[in-house]
Amino acid sequence: MSDTRNLLDRISAFRQRLDSTPNLVPEALPVDGTGSVVPVVSEVESFRFTLRRIPGAAGEGAATQYTDRAQRLLTRAKGLLDRQRTFTNDPLVAACAADETDPLVCYHRETVGILDSVVRLAQGMPDSAGGQLKLCDGLNGLLGVVQDRLAVQEQLLARRRRDEDRIDKLASFFTALHCNLPVAMEPVAALAEELLEEARQGRSIRYLSAPVMSASAPGGAQAYAVPARYVAAHALNVAQVVARLVPFDYEWAGRPLAPVVGALVMDCGMLKIPAAVLAKTEPLTADERRAIEAHPRLGAELLLWRFPNLAGPLAAAVATHHERTDGTGYPAGVAGAQIPALGRLLRVADVYAALNEERPHRPASDPRAALTDVLLLAEQSQVDRDFAEYLLHLSFYPVNTVIELTDGRVGVVVANHANRMDPRAPGRPVVAVLTDADGAILPRAEHLDLSASDRGSIVKAIPLARRRELLGSRYPDLV
Repeated sequence: MSDTRNLLDRISAFRQRLDSTPNLVPEALPVDGTGSVVPVVSEVESFRFTLRRIPGAAGEGAATQYTDRAQRLLTRAKGLLDRQRTFTNDPLVAACAADETDPLVCYHRETVGILDSVVRLAQGMPDSAGGQLKLCDGLNGLLGVVQDRLAVQEQLLARRRRDEDRIDKLASFFTALHCNLPVAMEPVAALAEELLEEARQGRSIRYLSAPVMSASAPGGAQAYAVPARYVAAHALNVAQVVARLVPFDYEWAGRPLAPVVGALVMDCGMLKIPAAVLAKTEPLTADERRAIEAHPRLGAELLLWRFPNLAGPLAAAVATHHERTDGTGYPAGVAGAQIPALGRLLRVADVYAALNEERPHRPASDPRAALTDVLLLAEQSQVDRDFAEYLLHLSFYPVNTVIELTDGRVGVVVANHANRMDPRAPGRPVVAVLTDADGAILPRAEHLDLSASDRGSIVKAIPLARRRELLGSRYPDLV
């Protein structure tokens, strides 16, 4: 990140030079509703020159003349420089900068490099009108690239901040619950509504994560009890899965808020478990396993104590979300219909979400393997069969899954076919192909509907490290 800082310091020095020369860019250029400078002269008049003195230039009368087009481009460049500086100084960006492999950091570094090129070109602006117009063509293209990249990285930063804010909001609820501080269920219900609305809009699941020992968000000032943020991240993942399953269930389709709230609070008892136990990479001892297996009962008791008039059915689901339909679950070993329907739904979503997450003792599974494992558990009567089959609506390869095709090309899933009667449908989605067989990024995505062809198929979902290597420089939102 030090290289990025040096580039920005050089850019800032040039910006100060621009600011110290007021005739370079008029102070009152009209701006339209999109923030773009409106041309104030005709095409013929754009060849006029504006005289500007450059401080420190050789000779008292040294001057450089600029076309109006050059002035407008430099005005635009100054705005982009300000946006880049604001982005760099964001506390969340600064906190992420320690990880040189972070896609957002890498993308940001390249954007600053392009801006540095813009500054160097602008500093070499020729005196002649023809030379300036030629250079302006290049500057205009570069500024367009910078503007597009800034929009991408600002959108990624906003999404990352939203994710961290959601984790913090739920971690705050868990911390207050355990510390006997004033707490209300309304913020959790509001969070559940947000997740439901995203599901209604067809947005893909984003699996969140927080280190077990994390007490605060990157760049955040508020600290929470450990492992509240780790537990909150998993709860949000389960809630996202539940929000996409409830529309297919006759019992919950008309009142989806309750199961999503249940998913958000079901692991509140986990804060009683030492964080060191959750962070272990080796097998648990018998005592540690018993501590973990007590968390459903502890969570249910905590909810009943803090919300006696609200949490009856919710507490029952929380207490049973680790029970198995064959009676081998915990903490009570109840079976079949003795487990409330919500408890059975939460168990399916919990197992599926956990398999898609990276844990201290194992890497994340790919979506197809996770779905297959849950369906196998249903065959073994360890999870509810009906709720497990609802996962087929998420497909083997959910939208935004980065995949490798049989011919070596890499793409991203953009749509799935909802025909459950076709056994091939979950594995043959619509794919936007992003690279050729050698891994080179294509100039533009090529769309391919695998269900419409008998040739070619998906080999596998690509792991995170490989996604970063292949796509990080062009598609940081996919990694």
